[in-house]
Amino acid sequence: VVISNNKYIINALALGAPTAIATMVVNTTAGCAPLARRLDGVAVGSEDALGGSRRLVSRRLSSGSLSCSEFYCVGKDLDKNFKSISSSGYKDKLTKCKGYISSDDLKKCGKDTCYLNAGKYFTSYVEERPIIKGGFVEGAGDAGGGIIALIFSLLLLTGGLMGLCKILKFLFLGAVKKALIKATRMNDYVAILGGVIMTVIVQSSSVTTSALTPLCGVGALPLEKMLPLTLGANIGTTATALIASLSSYTHGSIHIALCHLFFNIIGILIWFPVPVMRRVPLGAARLLGLYASYFRLVPLIYIIIAFVIFPGIFLGISAVFDASIAGGVVLLLVVLAILAAFEFWWIRRGGCYKVLPEEARQESLRALEQADRELRGDGPALEAPEEASA
Repeated sequence: VVISNNKYIINALALGAPTAIATMVVNTTAGCAPLARRLDGVAVGSEDALGGSRRLVSRRLSSGSLSCSEFYCVGKDLDKNFKSISSSGYKDKLTKCKGYISSDDLKKCGKDTCYLNAGKYFTSYVEERPIIKGGFVEGAGDAGGGIIALIFSLLLLTGGLMGLCKILKFLFLGAVKKALIKATRMNDYVAILGGVIMTVIVQSSSVTTSALTPLCGVGALPLEKMLPLTLGANIGTTATALIASLSSYTHGSIHIALCHLFFNIIGILIWFPVPVMRRVPLGAARLLGLYASYFRLVPLIYIIIAFVIFPGIFLGISAVFDASIAGGVVLLLVVLAILAAFEFWWIRRGGCYKVLPEEARQESLRALEQADRELRGDGPALEAPEEASA
């Protein structure tokens, strides 16, 4: 309804345009325009051959002749997308190389399909065609329609999460809360397994974490249990890539899928089994939540810094290292010095308390701890009713 994309154009753009390869020998009897003959690497008829200073293009096209001066090797995946984009164009516009160029040139493509005009086809049917093919944003073009659809989706996501939070808060005020209290007492490694199973079923870690985050927001799920469930979701989401890689069963696809899996497993082994290391992400989450409860723009600032600014800085440092090792070392030391100075001001000089006073921090931490005790059933708020009933 909102937007419909041509996935085949997107796939073709991701695979990239085929590379042109110069033809050595053409079959003029099949309709190919003859290539200009060369003497010692210089085209006959060029100004270099006549003693001039400028080289002319070494190809003569006769009227109605087919240009066979270059060909393109198109891989299996790109060839499938070519056909899916336009079956009629694929049949009528693409010209295969067989019969037009020599067998030695054909061997250069190996298992790929050889076409004489794949570059022109890619330009006309991939690069120049719109990606958006339907929906009410189709008339706005690719850029405008994408922006409108992004804004609309963010509004739907935000509204849906707000509604989900209110519904969950209403539900967990009743008997369901008691069941969740028992569930939060499960072993942490069992919770990781639960996160894996949930994510494998829904095939999306975003769905799992989006469902669990509001539970933390309404106080129904402690942060200590949210962590293993989220880590399990990170492992479960790799199942999608593994299934997809097994369907194609190529070395590259399986390699990437296993990299995704072991990246998450190694990260869990670093940050979860040792309690001291586990406190690092938990403490960071509590600190970010503390600031977000007072300053609404903190989550947006965090996203920009963590996913835009920091990666941009490190990519820039990497690029400088490629150009000059000495320049990269100097830039890296400057960045580390700036970070060290900020940490010194923030921690040693009390800069954090200038942003948020210590009294406000302590009050928020006490309220959070009290809510966790109540959920676990070992706090005063849950003990009082039992004494009254006794």
